[in-house]
Amino acid sequence: MRTSRLLAASAALVLTMTGVFAPASHSAPISGRDWVATPNGLVGVQQMVIVRASGQAGAMAVVTFQNTSAGTNAGQAAVNSQGFAYLPWQPGAPGAWDISAKVGGSAVGTASIVVAAMPTTTRLLSAIQVRALQAATLVAQVRAVGGEITPSGTIAVRNQSNAIVASGTLSSTTTPGLASANIAWTPSPGSAILTATYTPDTNSFGTSTSPIATPTVTGGVAVSLRLPQVSYLGVTETIEAVIQPTFQSPLGGSVAFSLEIDGFPFFPMGGSRGISNGVGSTTWTPTQIGPQTVIVQYASANFAINGTNRQIFNVQPAPTPDRITITPAGASAWGPGVVGTLTAGNSVALTPAALSGNPVPLSTDGPCVISAGVVTVLGPGTCVIAATSLGNGGSLAASSANYLINVQAAKKK
Repeated sequence: MRTSRLLAASAALVLTMTGVFAPASHSAPISGRDWVATPNGLVGVQQMVIVRASGQAGAMAVVTFQNTSAGTNAGQAAVNSQGFAYLPWQPGAPGAWDISAKVGGSAVGTASIVVAAMPTTTRLLSAIQVRALQAATLVAQVRAVGGEITPSGTIAVRNQSNAIVASGTLSSTTTPGLASANIAWTPSPGSAILTATYTPDTNSFGTSTSPIATPTVTGGVAVSLRLPQVSYLGVTETIEAVIQPTFQSPLGGSVAFSLEIDGFPFFPMGGSRGISNGVGSTTWTPTQIGPQTVIVQYASANFAINGTNRQIFNVQPAPTPDRITITPAGASAWGPGVVGTLTAGNSVALTPAALSGNPVPLSTDGPCVISAGVVTVLGPGTCVIAATSLGNGGSLAASSANYLINVQAAKKK
């Protein structure tokens, strides 16, 4: 919210609305001359806490945050010449939060909001071919769909009988928001259908389960590909070649990747790559959808040991923006753009949602403010409500939408 555009109402007014709105009798609008407000939140995503302290320019606003699991903490921000203080805040725990503000030792107001846990995605990477009764390494990756904190917890790998066949503990990586675990697994003879389930060690994250991995339990192969189960047009992925232990050379070696599309072979994918700990890798960004074949060629440093392998996979269309809907209490869902008119002092409760099913944070710009899930307009002008979706980390990409409310001045009594 821009300070220059935010005008305070001298008092709460009767809730009368025009345009598309219907009365929101259960809402809790901002009222009074001074207050503290912030929207409902999402763990790891920064939001703004706004304090209105009329006539207190230059004073320090102290904001206290209280949550059952996180305890109590506080921050402070100076009140500007227009009587507002702005404090960025990143929730670190989900659940109910009570927020209060004081200026000059006097209470300004309180707000109660709800913070949602950060959603996650999990995927399980396995070599396409593994050898029965010979140890293999599974790679489990857990990613926060958004935010700035990295998931922590454990991974359980289950087979087609729902029996746990391997487990591990996540470690953070150099990529923010991404955790990984290398998990030892000894395949039994026969088919293998595997999934990985993430269990967080804190309620700040949501659980998630990977797509199915179906490694083939076979005899000895020199090299096997390790690919993500799902790839999307335009999304860069890491492709790995796993050298089976009995085919590794103490002198090292290299791998080269190529791509076959529509029967045309040998499109290079990054050239020759070195091998470290039995694995060589390259990155690749799909440029078209549909069935494609990755080919890998392996050669030891002295060429005494070599091998080749190939795997067909199907590139999916590029992720589409997550679809956001905002529904005001007692009325139909909004579409982006101008949604109606309110008189200064009015408020309306909003319910945001997204096709992904993940939380949708809200923010405002202009003469309005959101406290929990209720927007209150404060003075004439244009109130912009911004809704942001993090997507689902796969087929639905992050997206945003703006909703504009025309705010008219209250009639003078």
